Amino acid sequence: MRKVKKHLAILAATALIAGLFAGCSRPTLNDGETIQNTVKSEEREDETNFNPVGYPIVNEPITLRIAVNRTVDSDRKSLSDIDYLNELAKKTNINIEWIEIGPTAWNEKKNLMFVSGDLPDAFLGEGISDMDILTNVQSFVPMNDLIEEYAPNIKACFDKESELKRTVTSADGKIYSLFRYRGSYFPNTMDTMGINKTWLDKLGLGIPTTTEEYYEVLKKFKEEDPNGNGEKDEIPLILFHQMGNATNSEANFFPAFGVYDNTSYSDTTYHLMVQDGKPLFTPAQEGYKEALKYMHRLYSEGLMDAEIFTTTSESYNAKCQDSEEIVGSFTAWTLANSVGTERADKDFIQLPPLKGPDGNQGWTVVNDMRIGRNMFEITTSNKYPEATMRWIDEWYSQDMSIQTFYGPYDVMTEKKSDGSVIAHEPPGEMTYGLWRWGNCPADSAPYACFPDFEEIITPAKQQKDRDVFQKAVEPYLQKEIYPNVMFSLEQMNTLKKIMPDINSYEEMMRAKFISEGNIDEQWDSYLEQLEKLGLSEAMEIFDDAYRKYME
Repeated sequence: MRKVKKHLAILAATALIAGLFAGCSRPTLNDGETIQNTVKSEEREDETNFNPVGYPIVNEPITLRIAVNRTVDSDRKSLSDIDYLNELAKKTNINIEWIEIGPTAWNEKKNLMFVSGDLPDAFLGEGISDMDILTNVQSFVPMNDLIEEYAPNIKACFDKESELKRTVTSADGKIYSLFRYRGSYFPNTMDTMGINKTWLDKLGLGIPTTTEEYYEVLKKFKEEDPNGNGEKDEIPLILFHQMGNATNSEANFFPAFGVYDNTSYSDTTYHLMVQDGKPLFTPAQEGYKEALKYMHRLYSEGLMDAEIFTTTSESYNAKCQDSEEIVGSFTAWTLANSVGTERADKDFIQLPPLKGPDGNQGWTVVNDMRIGRNMFEITTSNKYPEATMRWIDEWYSQDMSIQTFYGPYDVMTEKKSDGSVIAHEPPGEMTYGLWRWGNCPADSAPYACFPDFEEIITPAKQQKDRDVFQKAVEPYLQKEIYPNVMFSLEQMNTLKKIMPDINSYEEMMRAKFISEGNIDEQWDSYLEQLEKLGLSEAMEIFDDAYRKYME
């Protein structure tokens, strides 16, 4: 992270610091825990203690203080209690003092660290953003040379998948953060689409393959009482709109009309797609307009749950799992996620990507599902950057990567004598995801699981099922994707001014178009308002960043 340069622009955090020091007390991370003084870079430990190769990494033990955005409770272990991390400490002679801060307090305490200059030795996990790095660059250690000298595993990852290096390289050519790579048994799409096969069979209907056939099936679901309870309580299609998240949402229907809603984790690039090498803002495209007209048709005829924009996750799940079995079709991470394992196996099947009126047929790829950055950063408070780099490089070894992604050996997984790995099933009714997040850092950590890992790993059923869904849509996957680019500070500051207003307006109009219609009549004024909000200026930035990334 960056050196001790205070950024007074973070007014709230500054006020908090002033209040703390006014009381003649030092700032704290947690109740009773004092932040250590920043260590100046010239106070490095004697280099004779460090071993550039071999083990241990240091002859005499050292301790690194690493901050991580992580909840610790009855369902989730502290990182200090995870065996394979403790084994790494013994192997390397590097002990870790984990500073685990829950999500509700993370941003405030993270800002406090930067403003005060009292930084940990490193950050691990998903707590640091591009903007954190761009605005506090003096507090982060560039890792290019450290990687070249002391990180054979990371270098091997860069050689094996060139996009990894591009993803973590800043506009200034430096690497301030490391990556996570989910390349085996993990989808790069958000959803699968399910339809009630029991209802189809009861009504004598085939599996729909086009948007028009799908519309006709939904009408039959609404009109012909397929659940047989004598009431018109069926919800032919249930969706749950969440901004920037394609799971359970209407965005899954857009490819049938030739457009893709990126739905990335970055609020600046939610709605970007690429066509013929040119970045486009999806909600300004003709295909988007046609998709919303189709969705309005379903909404206006009562074929879609009317609460798409107002429901909660609890209400959505309650409808999907209602004992009267009222749901005919939905989109979800897996079928079981919405209707439960029993009904997913008994009543539902995966629906292939629908073909639209102009012959378009596709499925959206989410650009940062497989490759994420900002998983590990070294700060200028760190006295041992070389040793730290060797330590974090261990996380990219095959064994460490497998245990971080699939779960610890002898707890969630078993490593056989031939090197193969078998994942156990979660206990009782626990989901695999909850079990995994409770026993290891999971996706909020650096690791690299490559596609060829599938040759040695037998995953748990829930992961295997999702992989089956993924492979069914692979022939239709979006070909051109707006990548996980790195913006400059100037570009990011501009986007942070423009995109929130554009996204808010787009959200409001999407809900209005789907629920009220009149899309053709209002389309031109809608596009004019997007321009007034700065869309062209934002697109120039997106285009520039894309060109540089693709060079």
